[in-house]
Amino acid sequence: MREKYRKADLGITGANFLVADTGSLVLCTNEGNGRFCSTAPRVHIAFAGIEKLVPTHEHLTVLLKLLARTSTAQPLTCYTNIVTGPRRSDEHDGSEQLHIILLDNGRTNILADETFREALRCIRCGACLNSCPVYRSVGGHSYGSVYSGPIGSVITPLLRGLENYGDLPNASSLCGACGDACPVKIDLPGLLISLRQNMVDQREFSMLERLTMRLYAWSLKHTWTYRMGQRVQRVMLRMMADRDGYVRSAPTGPLRKWTSVRDLPAPAKQSFSDWWNTQS
Repeated sequence: MREKYRKADLGITGANFLVADTGSLVLCTNEGNGRFCSTAPRVHIAFAGIEKLVPTHEHLTVLLKLLARTSTAQPLTCYTNIVTGPRRSDEHDGSEQLHIILLDNGRTNILADETFREALRCIRCGACLNSCPVYRSVGGHSYGSVYSGPIGSVITPLLRGLENYGDLPNASSLCGACGDACPVKIDLPGLLISLRQNMVDQREFSMLERLTMRLYAWSLKHTWTYRMGQRVQRVMLRMMADRDGYVRSAPTGPLRKWTSVRDLPAPAKQSFSDWWNTQS
C-alpha cells in the first residue's frame, strides 16, 4: 500500500480531536495509515463532527490519555499526530493543502436538547462497546449503523430519527455496564430509557407491539402466568430444536427472523426454579 499512498493526489481522513486555539488536527492511530494518508498526498481533506472541537492543548492532553487507556489500555496510541496547517517551506513532509470540513448533520439539534446533549461528549474510545453484553454477543453489523454499541443506540436515532432506528434503544439489557465504563461519564442507560419514553410518546410502536407488551406486563404481575408461560416456551423451543440442542430454523414469527441469521440454544429440560424446588 505504501506506493499507492505515495502516488495519491488526495488523502481523506477523519479527526479524533480539533484544537480550537491553534486550528490543529489530531489523528490517533496504531497502524500508521493515518500518517501516510495525511502527509504523502499533495492535498489532505479531513472530515470531523463539530463535537470533536476542544478549546486548548491543555484540554487535549487529558482527552488523549482517556482515549488510549479506555480503548486499548495504552498510555498513548502508537501514532499521535498533531497537524497544524499544510507543509511549511522548511518542512520535508506534509500536504501542500489542508482542508478541514466540519460536519453538523443534526448535531446542533442534539446540542440544543438538554436531555441528550451529553451524548456529544463521546470521544469514540469504545469502552461502552467492550463492556456491553449485547454488543459482545451480536457484533457491530447488527446495529445497521456506523455507530454501534450503546453509544450507537443513543446517537444514531438522534441523528437519523427514531422512526428509522427505533429498534436500537431497545437493543440493550440496561445492565448499566456501559455507563460505568464511559470515561466521560455519559449516562448511557438513562439516555436509552429517555429514547424509549420518546418512542412511547411519539407512538412509534405498532398496535401489535403495544398489545404484546401489555400482555407481557400482565403476565409478569402474576406468578402462575409467568411460570405457565415459561413452561410453554421451554416445551415449544425444545420441540423445534435439533439433536444438537439448537433451534436453527423457526417456523414463523419474530423467532424466524432471529434464526435466519443465528442459531438459538434450546432451554434446559429442567428450569433452575424447578430444580431448586426439588432440593428444598
